[in-house]
Amino acid sequence: MNRCPAALHAVALLMLLASLTSTVSADSLSEAMRQALLRHPDISSGVAQLNVSAERLKQAKSNFYPTLGLDGAASDARDIDSGTRRERTTRRADVFLRWNLFRGLGDRQGERVAEFDRSAADAGLDDAREQVALQVVQAYLDVLRLRSQLVLDDTYVAEHRRLAEDVRKRVEKGRVAQADLEQVRASLIQARLRQSQLRGQLLGAEARYRLLVGAEAGDLTEPLIEDDAVSPDLEELMRQVLTGNPRVRALRQGAAARGEEVGVAAAGLMPSFDLELRKRMLSEIDPVPQIDTRQSAQIQFSYQLPLGGAGFSRKREAAERKLAAQAGADAELLRVREEVVQRWSAWREARAIAADLEERVAASARVVAAYDLQFAAARRSLNDLIVARGEHHRAASDQLENRMQQLAGGAQVLSLLGRLRQTVLGERDAEVSSDSRQP
Repeated sequence: MNRCPAALHAVALLMLLASLTSTVSADSLSEAMRQALLRHPDISSGVAQLNVSAERLKQAKSNFYPTLGLDGAASDARDIDSGTRRERTTRRADVFLRWNLFRGLGDRQGERVAEFDRSAADAGLDDAREQVALQVVQAYLDVLRLRSQLVLDDTYVAEHRRLAEDVRKRVEKGRVAQADLEQVRASLIQARLRQSQLRGQLLGAEARYRLLVGAEAGDLTEPLIEDDAVSPDLEELMRQVLTGNPRVRALRQGAAARGEEVGVAAAGLMPSFDLELRKRMLSEIDPVPQIDTRQSAQIQFSYQLPLGGAGFSRKREAAERKLAAQAGADAELLRVREEVVQRWSAWREARAIAADLEERVAASARVVAAYDLQFAAARRSLNDLIVARGEHHRAASDQLENRMQQLAGGAQVLSLLGRLRQTVLGERDAEVSSDSRQP
């Protein structure tokens, strides 16, 4: 028995690792991410919410400006003027300028509510982008992992077929028993079963990629996600989560907006002062009355207090909404920090074991080469050779899985910090992709 199968397996593994280190491809992760960010409905929804909040901010700011109005009246009446009954027709048109002077600072609080809501919507859009970016990375790595695993399985199946052919020849010559041939055939069927399952999984992964990106998955290569982008200090990561995670920022801004709503509700319990300037533009009254106001200015005071306590109830409701929103933001911060610890720990462990896995692949390859020679010299059983080749295949598969875990774990940590898009696309490209969908 020669060493050709093990050598081919080693060459296939080297070609696989070489392809994983390549970074030049039309089907790069950055290009896939750009396409997904331009077409994903979550991004469109986030942009629409940001536009809504921007319009609400304009509405809130308009409360600081006066109101320009025009009043018109046309009437026919029967009046008693100095004891005389008269038929009187009236045609009037007034232009007025009304300006609120005081409303319990409700206008200022309303503007701050709109500002915080807009900041929350902006952070929500960033969160949607980060989530889509993470989905793209996961879909990309899933297709890449399954394709690479199929390369290993194809090599493994090819080796089994060559071994089965060699054993068949030995059976025909009476050198080995028929049971050896059945054993290698059973092992081959098991390998083909795994190969078939991987093909099915790959079809599903490619379909998910196609739906997400809007294009077929071509010749994918390993994405360039810098390890330096993930801090080696867990405490530093915990501090970065507070300001970096977009979902936490959105909830905190929303809680701040709910806090300002308490002031808006309290303003409803305060009196209101309005300044009004009015000018009569048209006055046609027949017969003409003795007095007709042509121009006026007034300051109006208004105060209303519902006896049922609705005003006080609205203020208490706003206060409870603030507490609920703040609690929701704190809960999300706790959840994200817990997830950061888990993802970061898994990422560190995957990196730490990588060198051992590489050594395991090399050692198992040497075992297969030695067992090939010993089997050819009738000093090693067929079962030993099959077990050794299976171990080598598992070692190569585990090494591939470890590399994909490193990439996926790093991407998940970066997404929790709100920096995945920036890392994959580059800071300038990330800003361009964001500005292209901004209102």
